[in-house]
Amino acid sequence: MKTCPYCGNNPIPHFTHKLYESFDILVSPIRRFVFQTRFGKLTDHLATWVAIGFFYLLKPVGLVQINRDINKIIYPRAKVLWEEAQRRGIVIEEIKLFNRSIDLYRAYLQNKPFYFMGLPRMEKVASSNLTWVDDKYLLKKKLLKHHLPVAPGGSFTSLKNALMALETLEKPVIVKPRAGSRGRHTTTFVYTKEDLIQAFKIAKQLCYWVIVEEHLFGDVQRGTVIGGKLVGVLGGSPPRVTGDGKSTIAELIKIKDLNRPSGVKETVVNPYFMERLGLAMQTILPEGKTVDLNEKVGVNYGGTSYDCTDETHPDTKQMLEEAGKVLDCSILGFDFIVPDITKSYKEQKAGIIECNGAPFIQLHHDPLIGNSINAAKYVWDLVE
Repeated sequence: MKTCPYCGNNPIPHFTHKLYESFDILVSPIRRFVFQTRFGKLTDHLATWVAIGFFYLLKPVGLVQINRDINKIIYPRAKVLWEEAQRRGIVIEEIKLFNRSIDLYRAYLQNKPFYFMGLPRMEKVASSNLTWVDDKYLLKKKLLKHHLPVAPGGSFTSLKNALMALETLEKPVIVKPRAGSRGRHTTTFVYTKEDLIQAFKIAKQLCYWVIVEEHLFGDVQRGTVIGGKLVGVLGGSPPRVTGDGKSTIAELIKIKDLNRPSGVKETVVNPYFMERLGLAMQTILPEGKTVDLNEKVGVNYGGTSYDCTDETHPDTKQMLEEAGKVLDCSILGFDFIVPDITKSYKEQKAGIIECNGAPFIQLHHDPLIGNSINAAKYVWDLVE
């Protein structure tokens, strides 16, 4: 993959992604209707058996391989699942196609094979709400219907309508593809029409539909809900520097990177993001003034990750569990923003901004700061 400043450290093929995600949004109402019928559920079962049939046909001719060595697992999420499975005495194997890892596994539960991709779960994916929870607009509508907090905004296909929305929303706004993850092609701190035009073009590269919504201030938090219970809250911040009144931002970054903790990558700066904030690499920050350098969060960009489960206010914990019940999926990761995690979300401008139906539970296992939470334990509790 070629590097892309808007994809960050996780570049994807733009055309393929846009084609797939846009088509999926277009046909999703029909698909959801069909799969809620008896025919859809029958198709779901049939697809499972066909996939298993292919496995048994391809394995004897060497096109499918079985890996039983945890040291050869390349996906961090899978590795924490394997570690917990081995602690429990669960036999688990990786199924590889053409000797390539595809995040597909087989565990033996009560002496019966249990196949899963990514995460083991009981529900059938094709006939569950997992088919749409990653759709940011449908998620927003669903949560609003149940009086759960979200950022005001909407979904747009035309720049004209997006510009009209800019006039009605509290600024700044955030612009992002309706489908996608990891903050790809997301533009924050959009104040002007000129900024919106540019941000709209960037988001359109990954999806025909674009979300424009009010910017919520604060670190992005990930609340993981498993089996209806909030098991952990992980905070993530973007790369930041604090001024000393004499050093440029470039000099502060150099000092920061030289003293960064183990596991934190060098600072990744987004010049377009800094420009919108009126900053440049040669800007000298006043003493004590802290600024973000990128809209992307986490240690892969020179930011931080920290467990804040115990500090999260009970109202916010309850809100996330209610959101899990509304979506009715066994494993969910909610991205939300609350300026002060120790206070109730009801007292602040806060909201859920995204949901991930296949969350990276390994993030809870190894935060940069704070306690480790064994999220894999709760996953296996669901199915064992």
